[in-house]
Amino acid sequence: MAARGCPVLLNSFRDEPLDTLISRLDATSGSQLVKRISQQLFERAKKVIPGGATRPFRAWDPYPFYGKKAYGSKLEDVEGNVYTDFWMAHGAEVLGHLHPAVVKATKEQCELGFHLGVCNEWEVKLAEQVCKLVPSVKMITFNNSGTEAILHAVKLARAYTKRAKIAKFEWGFHGYIESLHTSCYGPAGGPDSAGHDPLSQKNTVVLPLHDASASHKAIKRRDLACVWLETFPSAYTIPEDKEFVRGLREVCSDTDTLLILDEVVTGFRTNAGGTQAEYGVTPDLTTFGKALAGGEFPVGAVGGRSEIMELMDVGKHPGSQSVYQGGTYAGNSLAMHAGYEATKVYEEGSMYPRMNGLGERLLKGLEGAIEETHANARVTGYKSTATIHFLRAGAKVTDARSLLLSVDKEMEKKYFKYLLSKGILAMTPSLPHFYVTFPHTNQEIDSVILATREFLKSNLG
Repeated sequence: MAARGCPVLLNSFRDEPLDTLISRLDATSGSQLVKRISQQLFERAKKVIPGGATRPFRAWDPYPFYGKKAYGSKLEDVEGNVYTDFWMAHGAEVLGHLHPAVVKATKEQCELGFHLGVCNEWEVKLAEQVCKLVPSVKMITFNNSGTEAILHAVKLARAYTKRAKIAKFEWGFHGYIESLHTSCYGPAGGPDSAGHDPLSQKNTVVLPLHDASASHKAIKRRDLACVWLETFPSAYTIPEDKEFVRGLREVCSDTDTLLILDEVVTGFRTNAGGTQAEYGVTPDLTTFGKALAGGEFPVGAVGGRSEIMELMDVGKHPGSQSVYQGGTYAGNSLAMHAGYEATKVYEEGSMYPRMNGLGERLLKGLEGAIEETHANARVTGYKSTATIHFLRAGAKVTDARSLLLSVDKEMEKKYFKYLLSKGILAMTPSLPHFYVTFPHTNQEIDSVILATREFLKSNLG
């Protein structure tokens, strides 16, 4: 037993299959050594993956969470620890992990071929299904991610309006294309990444968050191809006022500016028609992702008015007159089949009262914990999503913008790790928020509330 926790012993196991490694460690060295598997994986990852993770926010000190198995509302790590999952694949798993309808479709398609490389019936069925569920979508085209969908939507807007400028709001995240990857994490301030073309954001207008006056003024100049909007900025879950959204719709219509609703996160989450159904607004274009294929497969889509979408029709607009879309795996049969079956579940609709009710239980419980402990924090959310914001000492919050500018990032990280120690996985360390999904239970929601109350009492009381 002298070797327990010894790095030399672990190094000797490094190249073995993970299952073999776990069984050997369990048999020979006990839990202390097993807990180092994630650390060892991270050390290996840093040698071959920049930063050790394919997305930076998945890596946190001292090493990332390495998942091995997921089912329902649970996620198991490589050490065999089971967590209640509120990360939920970046919010994609609206139905939870391994929903029977998605699993059945996947198994069926695996017998026929993962990717046929040609047209398939499931892309037709899924397109018909989305057009039925989301009335603003008259035509739709599929690709491989939300970012790709957004890229094509920008091109459609520019081609249709014959205008170059596009507008987005502060804190709005619309993927990683250069023209929109700015001010995603704060006020206007240039590109959010190195390596951008210096001219890539020349035609991008950044609008102040929740500011109707500034946005209307910019739109009325009549030089914008489109205005991008999330009904609530993805991770911050601060919902826009319905009158604000309807006002945007009106001024966009008056100026022949396209209103593009980004439903990559919100699509199929709160109801089958997306948040546009709840807000009573009809966008010109909508982008989708995440839940479109049941949360299990890479997918994206852009859909909207026929006269705009038909600009992708090379029969009507040959050569460079058309808006080009490509992608080897766009519309692949596996994602389309899974997506069709998932959207049939969304259409049936019985999941939404349960999910949204659980989300409301979480929101009220977190607010109650803050009120009880007099903590310097705020809760924001919309139906099945919730975010807790810890504020710096002395911060004065008067609106959404001042709230987001006042957060205590170190306290957020501390809270995230505390939840993890209690078997709860929120998303992410730098901005803890929760995606409630169909298989979550009252008991799991209450466990978050209890853990939050305990954290507030011990850290902020």
